[in-house]
Amino acid sequence: MEHIDAFREAADTVVDLSADFRLDSEAEYDEWYDGHSRPELLEESVYALPERNRDELSGASLIAAGGCNATATILGLAPLFDGGILDGSEQLVVDVKVGSSEGGAGSSKASSHAERSGVVRPYAPTGHRHEAEIQAEFGCETAFSAHAVDMTRGAAATCHVFPNEPVTTGDLWGAFRETYDDEPFVRLVAGGTGVYRYPEPKAVAGTNYAEVGFELDPSNERIVVFSAIDNMMKGSAGQAVHAANISCGFEETAGLDFQGLHPVGAP
Repeated sequence: MEHIDAFREAADTVVDLSADFRLDSEAEYDEWYDGHSRPELLEESVYALPERNRDELSGASLIAAGGCNATATILGLAPLFDGGILDGSEQLVVDVKVGSSEGGAGSSKASSHAERSGVVRPYAPTGHRHEAEIQAEFGCETAFSAHAVDMTRGAAATCHVFPNEPVTTGDLWGAFRETYDDEPFVRLVAGGTGVYRYPEPKAVAGTNYAEVGFELDPSNERIVVFSAIDNMMKGSAGQAVHAANISCGFEETAGLDFQGLHPVGAP
């Protein structure tokens, strides 16, 4: 926050990859972080996720890149809200598995290879800060947990939702297609065969793509939604470039067409 004025003097468009401008109000920063020293800028900043805020990003001068866990979760659940399948009164349970690069540049014993290799470690079973971004997007509470797993880059969200009204598989296909058919960086992975039947971080590693999918469990009226991203790309730098492209009037996909380190899901 202390550098924002210098950045804005140096450039017409600033995309901030930190959490400093992701939330809407000073009260939210008091609740989830350690307060905010520049609350007057919060109303001006635009959340960077283009699939949700494309119109607002056009011409925006202060853009806040979303958190990687929030990005994966929001992209997975958005079609259910857009399609009227969820209205915010339902129970939402989200579990995210994340790679070691999500831990940031700082070192710790827990992030060392000897301690991280081979783990499936709950590290934020409750109270993860990215919950605030999900709540801001959908206007409802979310039961969110995160696990650290033996993966370098990637985030995989599994969301369990219990709609108030009966839903068919056709309803889900319709909702996901309506939301994402025209999106250049979202792939719908559902109903397939073979190894990669559901969204998989390995398939999007190194790319700005997100994979989303779903499964309907009629026995308990549950929808299971899956989402996979590269936390360093779609969850960070790639999202920032995509948002900057829109803000500056460039081609949306400029600089972001790499198909992946293991492009099993590439079109």
